[in-house]
Amino acid sequence: MAQLQIGVVGGGVAGLSAAFRLAKHNHQVTVFDPDPANGASHAAAGMLAPASEANFSEIPLLRLMQHSNELWTDFAAEIEAVSGMPVGLRREGTIVIGFEPNDARDLERLSEFQRELGIEVIRLTRHQLKELEPETGGPFPYAAMIDSDVQLDNRKLMDSLLAALDSLGTRFVRQSVSAVNERGDGGYEIVLDDGAKVQPDAVLVAPGSYVGTISGLPKAVTRSIRPVKGQIIRVQASPELLRHVIRAKVYGKTLYMVPRSDGEIVIGATQEEVGFDTTAKVRPIAEMLSQAALLLPGIGEADFIEHMVRFRPGSFDNSPIVGRYEDSNLFLCLGHFRHGILLSAALSKYVAMAIETGKQPLEIEQFSATRLEAS
Repeated sequence: MAQLQIGVVGGGVAGLSAAFRLAKHNHQVTVFDPDPANGASHAAAGMLAPASEANFSEIPLLRLMQHSNELWTDFAAEIEAVSGMPVGLRREGTIVIGFEPNDARDLERLSEFQRELGIEVIRLTRHQLKELEPETGGPFPYAAMIDSDVQLDNRKLMDSLLAALDSLGTRFVRQSVSAVNERGDGGYEIVLDDGAKVQPDAVLVAPGSYVGTISGLPKAVTRSIRPVKGQIIRVQASPELLRHVIRAKVYGKTLYMVPRSDGEIVIGATQEEVGFDTTAKVRPIAEMLSQAALLLPGIGEADFIEHMVRFRPGSFDNSPIVGRYEDSNLFLCLGHFRHGILLSAALSKYVAMAIETGKQPLEIEQFSATRLEAS
């Protein structure tokens, strides 16, 4: 295999995962990002939960998420072997709770759909829920376990990826990319904010929500991604307060709580279509904390340690856009939306294959850039 010089625009989980795959294949990789590993990937909860994320309208995406989930065990081991740092992979599964009768009915309908897709959803009695999570409130009209869901610590993952790439000789250019311009020969080059130009053999564009801020890219690419604001909270509690990921519906609103081994709990689920608005709004913060306390009363005694706003990269159809753009040296890894960590095991593998072969792997054919023409 010929060694390539590859420029990766974006240092989030999409860009760093692909850079890792390519660097392991002995390509010369340079990552361009002013602050790598500090965007949406830094704020994420790290759930690898294709079963819990199953959506009535996203069956092809669900299959890709399930496939990516299956790849994560080996992918995590590869990253850890190179970096010498853990990524915090855990396999306790997800507990799903419906707080009141309408929530329960919604989740029962969803569980029927999940079972039709071959996903095992195990209803829990009140006693079984208390055995698994003694500190939960209740009684709740609906509780179930999905064993197939996994989680990892997204911040440990990003630290591990950075360390692995460093050991593989990957170069980091901590500058903003102002443009990705088409050259006269039909290829694309990277232009930095200081005006410097870089002309690698392949350009991989993976800047998350910020692709629209990069000039020179085809308009079909820049208009395909929108920022979706998310607010996320972290609190510090005893490690015994919460043992499993909990995903819940509380008065019609979705909430998740994700425990870390040291007792930290990540609380989230807000989703706002407000552009790049970084303001911290009181209402969604108050709702998340009050809903969390209804499910897990002891969380009221936890220490509040962090609130963060970041932007998920949502595509025009909420599915990823991955692979080669037309017949150029431009490759895309965009639109991970709510599933950035989960999808990265698969999408990094197949976008690396696309770069190396110049062909779109069949596994991601339906998520290719060709559908941008109709967007």
